[in-house]
Amino acid sequence: MTPILVERTLLQEMEVDALAYGAKDTGEMGGGAAQAIMAACGPELLPALRMALAESTRQIGDAVITDSYGLRDRGVRWVVHVLSIIKHTPEGAWCPQPDRLYDGILKGLRLAAGKGARSIAFSMLGTGEGRVKPEQAARLMIRAVRDFHRSGGALRVHFALPTYRDHEAVQSVLAGSSI
Repeated sequence: MTPILVERTLLQEMEVDALAYGAKDTGEMGGGAAQAIMAACGPELLPALRMALAESTRQIGDAVITDSYGLRDRGVRWVVHVLSIIKHTPEGAWCPQPDRLYDGILKGLRLAAGKGARSIAFSMLGTGEGRVKPEQAARLMIRAVRDFHRSGGALRVHFALPTYRDHEAVQSVLAGSSI
């Protein structure tokens, strides 16, 4: 089985074919990994994302893919936007269905592979504004990646986790997991 690589680095600094992060249903890219990707890709990313979202369910567990624009010169060809946060709920912006992140990871992996990507890097999904516990997000993400590989998917998958909390959650799940 293809290994999962865990790195303490920023997502936008990864040398991969595709980057994947936790997106909002509104297409806003104002914080964390989303903001960093937006800055690195340039202003063309936002209209492309909004067009792609218009054809999606805009629900947790969906994913869309766009060009990477300004990151192409560094070898990153696509950005995978995994819907992880619903913005307007009575509880504020958050991830009301964290178990559906599994579906979003699988869809994101399939979208990237379908475009011809050989490698992808994920930030941790939903653990900031989405209020998902890092251990829960790690279990869901790792299970989705392993299921993708078991079904014949061959992407090299990296987790770009600069924060200690997210990095340790993934390492812990990988060390003790029989997912």
